[in-house]
Amino acid sequence: MRVSAVIPTYNRRAHTFRAIDSVLAQTLPVDEIIVVDDGSTDGTAEAIRSHYGSRVIVLSQANAGVSAARNSGFRASHGDWLAFLDSDDVWLPEKLQQQFDAISTLGVGEFGACFTDSVFEGSAEMRLSAFKYAGLESSSKFGALDDAARYVLARRPVIFVQCLLVRRSLMEELGGFDEAMVVSEDTDVLFRLALKTKVCFVAEPLVRIDRTPSRDVGLCELYGSKDDRVYDSLERMYSKWLALPPTLTSLHRAVIKEMLLSTHYEYAIAKAGQFRLGSALRKLHDAKEMENGYGAVIATLLSRGAKKFRRMAGRARTSCARVVGSVGQRRSHLKNSQGSA
Repeated sequence: MRVSAVIPTYNRRAHTFRAIDSVLAQTLPVDEIIVVDDGSTDGTAEAIRSHYGSRVIVLSQANAGVSAARNSGFRASHGDWLAFLDSDDVWLPEKLQQQFDAISTLGVGEFGACFTDSVFEGSAEMRLSAFKYAGLESSSKFGALDDAARYVLARRPVIFVQCLLVRRSLMEELGGFDEAMVVSEDTDVLFRLALKTKVCFVAEPLVRIDRTPSRDVGLCELYGSKDDRVYDSLERMYSKWLALPPTLTSLHRAVIKEMLLSTHYEYAIAKAGQFRLGSALRKLHDAKEMENGYGAVIATLLSRGAKKFRRMAGRARTSCARVVGSVGQRRSHLKNSQGSA
């Protein structure tokens, strides 16, 4: 079973070296490593060619986004299996070996995809593994998801693309990553994949995912800016899922509709905050079409406003308590100092 590792990168030369080294350190060697340089300006492609020579295939393209880079990599690959790795993340040495062991143990031919647990680096707040955050528990080292699509739709993600091993033929059936999306393109692929094949897992954190807030290149700023492209990508994804064939269960469909409706509201509120009232009204009209009337839309907006007010009030109370506590500590310290004098 030939394995191709695909690493998209953009202006992350030092990080990409670390990612490549983690692939080369696998106890089960890959057959090819393909790095797709998505228009870097820091000499990434030249540095990789110079350092690794023929051990790494480097493809260079004009900047077109991570989806296009991943698609270029997998379409140029020759492996029966694909393993994707982001350029700022790393695999632990037994990642691929453990995944093939899981597939062999649980039934070769039944599973077209396998993923591992992962841990997060660079964020003091993210101390648990992905499995623990998502509540996925397993009494054995290897396991299978009874409804992989449900886990993709869950609030806490358990499957990440950089933890995935997938049959190349399945990626071809899916048409790869949606290049029209700037966010959640990985979630889109994972959901559509979950409807096509059985998925197994290795209950060990064998991938380290970078979550450093200060990264120069990342999606956090895009989400925080309330960029139209974020909402457009999410609406495109949910609408596409709802148009999938009957393999989509009624439960999946209900969850997706709720996600799409929530995106309409978030889009409208964000645009209203930017004084783009025309865009906000258009999104509220979309919500009305799903809610069957403006009465439900108004009720939802009031409910969301009340929840937001409660969150703001809660944060204000917490901040006030901290200030009062700090003042009290200073007064106590001053009183003790005067007493000892």
